[in-house]
Amino acid sequence: MSKFKTIIGGFFVGLANIIPGVSGGTMAVIFGIYDQLIQGILSLLKTPIQTIKALLPILIGLAIGIVFGVFVIDLGYQKVPLLTTLIFIGLILGGVKSIYKKVQSKDYKHWIAFGLAFLLMVLLPILNSNLSVHTGWVYYVMLILVGFIATGTMIAPGISGSLVLLLLGYYAHVLSLAKDAIEAVLTVNLDLLWSVLPAVITFVVGALIGLIVFSKVISIIMHRFESLFYAAVLGLLVSSPISILTILNQDQPLIHFGWVEAVLGIILCIGAAYGSYVLIKNSEN
Repeated sequence: MSKFKTIIGGFFVGLANIIPGVSGGTMAVIFGIYDQLIQGILSLLKTPIQTIKALLPILIGLAIGIVFGVFVIDLGYQKVPLLTTLIFIGLILGGVKSIYKKVQSKDYKHWIAFGLAFLLMVLLPILNSNLSVHTGWVYYVMLILVGFIATGTMIAPGISGSLVLLLLGYYAHVLSLAKDAIEAVLTVNLDLLWSVLPAVITFVVGALIGLIVFSKVISIIMHRFESLFYAAVLGLLVSSPISILTILNQDQPLIHFGWVEAVLGIILCIGAAYGSYVLIKNSEN
């Protein structure tokens, strides 16, 4: 894959990690950079300089996607939530065929893996837990825990780290921290930067630990149960549009959207699916 396509893949991984219900890990699999990303994380402590050089195109795209997502996609969800949601659903559906081809067998074990993963993704948005704590030393302990869980799930294909943050009650808070930190750096606002820095560092520490631990676990699973792994990813992938629309419906009921916006959204969804499919197909070739 060319460096440009790798940057594009990293961009969508970063972007997806901002959107509740959309899996950054799934985007990485769809755009063919998942194995490279996992192996890079595993070798980061052994050969940091070489690894960073190898992952640089992904990291550039990832950074651009996250910054873009924090500001632009957040605005899109506020102004045109249905259109934004359907575009991401299209991007996900465009990768279904490429994941299906990675499932080497269709026996009962694979159907069970597919079914359990499908149910997991459908049921996640229905959960209603809120562990959010924003004061005292418990807050920093929770930030480490939340960073660990969120980043670990962000690299697990099919599971949305942002969705997990939403269920834990920390999504809006972490998004606000990211916005404030980026704005403080861009505007050289040292007072604002100093106020958010302790929380940001604490979250990042938990995130890095989760990244390393989950990468190792997923690497072992892929090595020993690769076909079953992709069967489960396929289940998560196919069911993720249901999860994403459920989250949107909880916030803004779908019946409130006009038919013009719905039709335009479907057209954009089809276009995004086609664009995703073409990019993936060209990358595979």
